[in-house]
Amino acid sequence: AATLEREHPELAPALEAALAPLGEHAARGAQALADNGVARQWLLRVRALQADGVAVQQAGREAAWRIFGDAPGAYGAGVNRLVERSGAWRERSEIARVYLTRMGHAYGLDAQGEAAHRAFDLGVRNVARSYHGRASHLYGLLDNNDAFDYLGGLSLAAETLTGNVPEAYVLYNADAARADVEPLQAALMRELRGRFLNPAWIAPLMKHGYAGARTFSQEFLENLWGWQVTRPDIVRDWAWDEVQRVYLDDAHGIGVDKFLETGHAQQVKAHMLALMLVAAHKGAWKTPEANVRRLGEDLTRLVARNGLPGSGHTAPNHPMWTWLQPQLQPASRAALTAVLERARGSRVAASATPQASRDESATPRARASERATRTPAPGIARTAATAATATAGAPRAAATPARVSELHRTSQARALVARHPLPFALIALVLLALVALGLRRGMAAPRAAVA
Repeated sequence: AATLEREHPELAPALEAALAPLGEHAARGAQALADNGVARQWLLRVRALQADGVAVQQAGREAAWRIFGDAPGAYGAGVNRLVERSGAWRERSEIARVYLTRMGHAYGLDAQGEAAHRAFDLGVRNVARSYHGRASHLYGLLDNNDAFDYLGGLSLAAETLTGNVPEAYVLYNADAARADVEPLQAALMRELRGRFLNPAWIAPLMKHGYAGARTFSQEFLENLWGWQVTRPDIVRDWAWDEVQRVYLDDAHGIGVDKFLETGHAQQVKAHMLALMLVAAHKGAWKTPEANVRRLGEDLTRLVARNGLPGSGHTAPNHPMWTWLQPQLQPASRAALTAVLERARGSRVAASATPQASRDESATPRARASERATRTPAPGIARTAATAATATAGAPRAAATPARVSELHRTSQARALVARHPLPFALIALVLLALVALGLRRGMAAPRAAVA
């Protein structure tokens, strides 16, 4: 401080504002600026803030802040939520701005979460190397979205502001006796190959049905996509090629491709296909056009059968669909159009979706279960056998078309009562008994009071 006062007397008000929170504990050393990185950075930031029109005292105060985060009561950098809604943004810089906005709140002796975006942006511009500390092995880098939310978000923000991608490292300090540092790229690729592309990890999850399948999608592929968006220098084309080879083409011969065609796992596969196509649409994955058509046809078959999976990558107005539709066969394009129109709330003629769009490769048990549990949505034609059985010998009754949602008619409650009359009758009797008891006690209470 003494050196700053001597060499830059015009900044005395800024220095007083910066040291004010320390009170009587402030000490004015005479160390040269060349040997004091903190003082040197403070001086640079004060000059930058002044150039931005900030008053000298406020500039001194803001230049001293070093700890930033969410606003009080908020959580998360916002990167993960926006990455998972890939139809809501076009450029990666939009996500970087979200990070800078959410994390630009200062904390210190004189700041309790107040907005400090100018000071935060200045700090991020100086980031050349970033670290992610791991004090536990409970979670990795690819099985949750916090890692790319913060470390990936910081990297993307620095890249957006400066054009340079900072170095990134992972600190392992769970065991103090074996502390280590590893480049982010090595840590990510080791986890990708050692776990998520490893048949010894995939095969046991297949025993858990939909829960296991969902792990492939939500706890792996979504997070790989998060790193793709925030660190495209690390996640390259080969990573997506390997995902397709292992999960869709069953490179290890463990039957994962057939597993993803059963039950509710089909929705997981649809989500995985959609996310891979989003990666291709946004230019993150360079894959041949023939492969795009193959994946698109497979995705269309699944959504024509089951509807759109609940995902930020499959919203009916997602730009990916517009990009994909011209690359599909005419029958598939018509089937996909019908599904998207229904999801948008439009009425579509039953003939809009070809009968061939129904997947005849499903197992007999899956088809029987579908016929028993699902009411076909308007716009998706029934199979010839199902239609013949439903209409044989019975005249077609005229009825007002029911309002439809993505998959089901709105009269679900009535159908539920029709399928399970006895439980609902018992519930009705219990309710009537309770009402009768209440009326009896209510009528008896005044007589007791008068007596």
